[in-house]
Formats: sequence, structure tokens, C-alpha cells
Amino acid sequence: MFNGLQNSSRARRIKRLLLDFDARVDSAMYQGGERARERWEAYSIFMHRFNVTGGRKFAVELACESLTMAAFGAVLMLSLATLAFRETSEDWLKKQDLAVTFLDRYGQLAGHRGIKHDDSVPLEQLPDYLVQAVLATEDRRFFEHWGIDPIGTARALSVNARSSGVVQGGSTITQQLAKNLFLTNERTIDRKVREAFLALWLEFRLSKSEILKLYLDRAYMGGGTFGIQAAADFYFGKSVRDVTMAEAAMLAGLFKAPAKFAPHINLPAARARANDVLQNMVEAGFASEGRTFVARKNPAAPLDRKRDSSPDWYLDWAFEEVKKLADNGKLGADRVLTVRTPLDPGIQRRADAAIEDALRQFGRQFNADQGAAVIMEPNGAVRALVGGRDYGQSQFNRATDAARQPGSSFKPFVYLAAVMTGKFDRDTSIDAGGICIGNWCPGNYGGASAGRVPMVNALQRSLNTAAVWITLKTGEA
Repeated sequence: MFNGLQNSSRARRIKRLLLDFDARVDSAMYQGGERARERWEAYSIFMHRFNVTGGRKFAVELACESLTMAAFGAVLMLSLATLAFRETSEDWLKKQDLAVTFLDRYGQLAGHRGIKHDDSVPLEQLPDYLVQAVLATEDRRFFEHWGIDPIGTARALSVNARSSGVVQGGSTITQQLAKNLFLTNERTIDRKVREAFLALWLEFRLSKSEILKLYLDRAYMGGGTFGIQAAADFYFGKSVRDVTMAEAAMLAGLFKAPAKFAPHINLPAARARANDVLQNMVEAGFASEGRTFVARKNPAAPLDRKRDSSPDWYLDWAFEEVKKLADNGKLGADRVLTVRTPLDPGIQRRADAAIEDALRQFGRQFNADQGAAVIMEPNGAVRALVGGRDYGQSQFNRATDAARQPGSSFKPFVYLAAVMTGKFDRDTSIDAGGICIGNWCPGNYGGASAGRVPMVNALQRSLNTAAVWITLKTGEA
């Protein structure tokens, strides 16, 4: 009986403890809810003070959205600029670019590629009107802005809108220098953002005079020249210290588009551009009408630097090959090189003439306005290379970079194998009609049958059926 009473008493105590715990939980939850309600009411009363309606509400929401977009844009631009800042190593100012002087097979000068810096003329020794011509045309507020010029950009946009074309650029000299030093010429938003950040970085690191000097020394000026001193020597055969105002205007006009305004390519365009530069000097207050009138009446007369026989496509290709060797460490630490090539100037001139003659004679017939040629020896020595009709109009190398069908490229080897058997020559009659090997029946372009044609004609017309017929006959031989 005693044990039963003890168990009954223990059960009642446990029950009371559980009831007490439940009451405490209920009380805590109720009090917590009451306090949360009171705080929410206080918060609502506080926030109600900021409640706006009508036009003020629209303005507040617009400001909030603008702040959000601005923060997102800032993060995006910083992320885009990260890669650009990696180029700014400690020795970026002393870094030497690859500069190559090419010789032909006879040891004579063939041309130059790359950037060979010539900063031998101090900024203070340049003619005032040369510096003024550059500033008036490229960046009139150069000494006033901090790398980016919103006023100049707005002015350029206004002028371009009135002219229905691109008359003025919005980039400052500092931005152009940033592009020349660290970036490429690709036209993308990513590049423009990185260019802007790097321009600010340059303004922070260098003085205005140092930035201007670097820009004048490293900008591409056409004709394979970099820098104002090299351009003055190339176009006028004199030091930049001695150029006249008319010559200075022509040089300053090259910064915008050297391939378009280079005097050895298009002298009328170069002189028209020089007149625009002189007008810019007047508008900027750097020169009087009378002073520029003399320069207009006596335009610059550059040296004869015609490129009719210049192996530009050959040099471009050779330079790319040298760069591959340099990037792979095959050339050591040397950055200024002299390279002898197997180029034969006589063969190169004949190849240029052959392409031009063929296009004039057959271009309209075959709906072709470009051509290409590679002339090489069996040991691989390239004697001549033509990448197009006019290097001044298009620098794309169709001999090395254009896509073409591998089958047609291999046809000359098929014909060579046939000739080497001794049973075929240029006048051998070839069957270029229909032919089948099993279920495969190749056809010619357009589906037409060419019948029987001389071997040289079959090769000229790149007939598919003829190449297959010659392959079979060569195998039988």
C-alpha cells in the first residue's frame, strides 16, 4: 500500500510540473506577441512619417531605382576594369615592344614592323604650332580635364549629330594613350570602360606633359611609323623640330586615321585633312586666320613614298611568325631585331602585277575584286606573297588568313604528281565530263559538264571532275 501511495504522489508532482511548464510557455508566447505587435505599431507610426504620394512618390522611387542601377553599374565597371589594371605592372613605362627590321634575300632593306620608340626630341623642342595643331584637333581641353572630358564628349556628339557622321571623336588624349599602351582597337563597351579607368590611372601617375610626350612618341602615324619624330622623317625627310606649319598640320591629321590620311597613300585626302586641322587651330584660338592662310596656300609636299612595290602583306605575315618565336622564348630577351627573309623583290613585283592584271582582265567575268598568291620554293622558302589587290584599302591577308576549301587547295599537288609521271603536260587533253567511282559522282561548280579541256585550263578553272580523272589516270600510270 505504501508503494502505491508513493507512485500516486510522484505522478501528481510530474503533472503539476508539466502544467507549470505549459503555462510558462503560453505566457511567454503571449507576452512576446504583444511586444512584437507594439514594436510593429511603433515602426509603422515611424515609417508613416516618410509616406509620400503623387509626384513626390514618383521622384522617390525614381531616385531609389537610379541609386540601385548606379551601384550595379559601378560594380560592373570595376569588374571589367580589373583585367586592364593587371597590365599596369611596375615596369610598364619601360617595357619595350617588339620592333623588327626585315631584309630581303639579298640583304637589302625590305621594311619595318612593330614599335621602335623614338623619344629623342624633348617636348619643349617641338614647334609650338605642332603641339597646338595636335591639341586643337585631338583634345582642346587636355590641360583642363582629368583624363575623361564630359564637355568635350558632349561637344563631339553635338557636332557629329549636326554633320550626320563622325566628325569629332570623344576620346581624350589620355584615353587614346591608354588604348595605345594597354588595349586593342576593338570597338566594344568593355574596352571603352577599361580605357576610361586606365585614363584616370594615367592622370594620377603622370603629369600632363609626360602624357602628351608619350602620346606623341607612341601613336601610329601610318607608313609603318610610330611617333611624331619617325613620321616627320618618313614623310618629309627632316627632324620634327624643323617642320613647317603646313607639315605640322598634315602630321596632326594622321592621328585620327593614318591609313586614310597618310600622304603617300592619298595626298589629296591628307591635304584636305591638314586644312581641317588648320581650321581647328583658328577655332581653338591657337592661330590667326592670316597665319593659317599662308599654310593653306603653301601645302606640305611630302616625299614620294609610293607603296606600289612594297611587300606589306609579306612583312605582316613575317612579323606574326617572328612574334610567335618571341612569345615562345626562342629569341631571348631581344626586342629590337633584324631578320633576313627569303623575299625576292623582283618576284614580288611580278606577283603584284600578275594579281592586278588578272583582276582587271577576268575580275568582272568571275565576279572577283580580290586575289592572292604565294610563291615558294620546294624547301619552304617564301619568295613572294600577295594578300590582296590594294594594301592601302584593305590589310586583310587573303593568302594566309582567308578560309578556303582544302580540296581545291590540294588540286595543284594532284596536277604536279601527274606531270611528274611524264605522261602529262599543260596541253594534255583532260576529260572533265561526268565521272563516278562507285556511288560517288562528283560534279563541277554549278553542276555543268566541262567536256574535254587542256590540262592547264582544267587547273585554271579548278574543275572537280578533271582532278578526279587525273587522279585515276595517275594511279594507272
